Amino acid sequence: MTVPTGNLLYDSLSSNTGDIAIGIAAEQLFHARNLPTQIINPFEPEFPHPLIIGGGELIRATGDRFYDTYRQRGEHILNAAGVWTSANDLDYLSEYAMVSARSEREVEVLRAWVPEAEVVPCATTLLQSEHFDIPGLEPGETVVGIHVVPHALRLIEDLVPLIDAIPHKKVFIPFTHYNGDASFMKALPFNRTNSITLDTLRPLQLHSVIGQMSSVVVSSLHASIFAYSQNVPFASIHQQKAEYYFQDRGLRDHLVRDGRELVAMLERLNTERFDFSDRIAQDRTSINAAFDRYSAILGSAPSSAVFTPSLDTITPREQDSMLLDQAQRVIGDHDLALSFSETRRLSLKRDVGGLTEQLDATTAELRRVEAELDVSAQELHATRAVLEHVRTAAWRKAYRRGRRYLRSISAVFKRA
Repeated sequence: MTVPTGNLLYDSLSSNTGDIAIGIAAEQLFHARNLPTQIINPFEPEFPHPLIIGGGELIRATGDRFYDTYRQRGEHILNAAGVWTSANDLDYLSEYAMVSARSEREVEVLRAWVPEAEVVPCATTLLQSEHFDIPGLEPGETVVGIHVVPHALRLIEDLVPLIDAIPHKKVFIPFTHYNGDASFMKALPFNRTNSITLDTLRPLQLHSVIGQMSSVVVSSLHASIFAYSQNVPFASIHQQKAEYYFQDRGLRDHLVRDGRELVAMLERLNTERFDFSDRIAQDRTSINAAFDRYSAILGSAPSSAVFTPSLDTITPREQDSMLLDQAQRVIGDHDLALSFSETRRLSLKRDVGGLTEQLDATTAELRRVEAELDVSAQELHATRAVLEHVRTAAWRKAYRRGRRYLRSISAVFKRA
C-alpha cells in the first residue's frame, strides 16, 4: 500500500523567497499531520497524482510556457493560489478536488469556472523558524527593517531621504533575491551610520529576522506576510497582489503608493501600537482547516501512484530559455528604474535650466530698474538742489522786502 504523499508543485526553481517559503510551510503542515512530502520539479516530463499546486502567483493568462506547466488536469488541489485577473481558460479546474485562492478578489476570478472555489490564506502565515542572530543588533533595541526594490523607487520619489529620516537603527534586508535587491539596496545612497546590512539569507532565516524587527518597510508580499504573521507592524510598498491580500484583513492602509502615504504610515509606525493577533488567529484556523482537508483528500486518493504527463515535454534548451527570460524581466525592471531615475534627473535639470533663465531675466530686469533708479536719484538730487537754491533766493528776497517795509514804517513814525 502506497503511503499518501503531498506532491508539492510550485515555482521551486526561481530564487524567490516567497515561493520557497510556501513550499517549506506546506512541508511543515503536512509533516505535522504525519504525511511525507516531495517537491515536484515543474520541468519533469511526468507528474505524480494527485498534486498540491501552489501557492504563489501561478494562475495567469495562457501563453507563458513556464506557467502553463501548472495547468494540470485531474483531481488535484489548487492551494491558496495567486491569480491574475486576466487568467483565462480555467475550465480544467472543475476537475480538481479542491480549489482555493489567497484573496477574495482572486477567488472571484476562479469562481467563473469553479463556483465553490474558496479563500485560503497563504500557508507562510504558519511558517516556523529557528532564531537567527542578527550581527550588531543589541537586545531590546528599537530597529526598523528595510527592503526596497526598483519598483519602490519608481513609486516614491524621495524614498532614500524618507528612509534616512527614520529615527532608529535600520536593518537592510535583501529578500527578493531573484530581483537583485541586495546589490540594488547597496547602490542606493542611504545614510548607513546607524544601520546593519544583511547578507543573502535563506527563507527561514529571513522569517526570523523580520520577526525580530520593531517595524518594517518592505516591497514584497511575502515580506509583508512574514511581518504581519509575527505581529510586526509594517508598511508595504504597493503591489496589486498585496493590496488584494491585506484588504481582506482590513489592513489596506498599510499599503503605500507615494511619499505622502509613506510619511503618514511611518509616523503611525513610530507612534501607534498595532496588534494583528485576532486576524492572525483567524488565518491560522483557516489554513489548518484547509490542510486537514488536503490530508483527507490525499488519504482517499488511489493507493498506487498515477503519473500524468506534463503539458508538453520541455527540452533542457527550453528550460534555460525560460529561466533566462525570467532573468531578463528582472533586468528590465532594474533598467526601468534606471530610466525613471534618469528621466527625473533630466526633468529636474530642465526645470533648473528654466529657473536659471528666469533668474537671469529677473537679474537683468533688476539691473535695469536699478539703473533707472540711479538716474531718477540723480534727477531728484538736481531738483532738490534747484529747489534749495530757489528757496534760498526766495527767503533772501522776502528778507529784503521785510527790511524795506520795516524801514518805511520806521520813517513814517519818525516824521510823525
